[in-house]
Amino acid sequence: MERAFAAKMAVSGDPAYSAEKAGYAHAPAAASKLMRNPDVAEEVRRRARLRLQTEGAEVGVRVLIELAEDVKQKGSTRGAAAKALVQLSGITGAANLSEADLAEMPPDKIRELLSQAQRQLEARMKVVSGKELPIEGESAQDAPNPDSEESVFA
Repeated sequence: MERAFAAKMAVSGDPAYSAEKAGYAHAPAAASKLMRNPDVAEEVRRRARLRLQTEGAEVGVRVLIELAEDVKQKGSTRGAAAKALVQLSGITGAANLSEADLAEMPPDKIRELLSQAQRQLEARMKVVSGKELPIEGESAQDAPNPDSEESVFA
């Protein structure tokens, strides 16, 4: 039941709700006790980090792409989103790009950089889900696996 509590807690952030959904009879009291247990608290943090690294990263990149491609957005908003995407993608030399560089860049070049960033993210997500070999410089062990049953309770 601790594992079920940790899984619910990492998603909801609500200890009483999570304890109830995990099957505890006296959810508020159980939640309080569970959150004081260092192993349970660590498992909640581990699962929350994993969710952030997978779902959170995917949502964040999707929103940045939408902002960068939305011609109704101010140029500075689009430039900042494009810069963040390029830097996060790990494209060589991207860290040296400024907003001014991106603002002066033709739309086709920005779209090309966005496309490269999106392909790189998709490759990373395949590694995370265990469907592909790791990205250069990473080992399979370094890549988080959201389906992993590995936990502090193992």
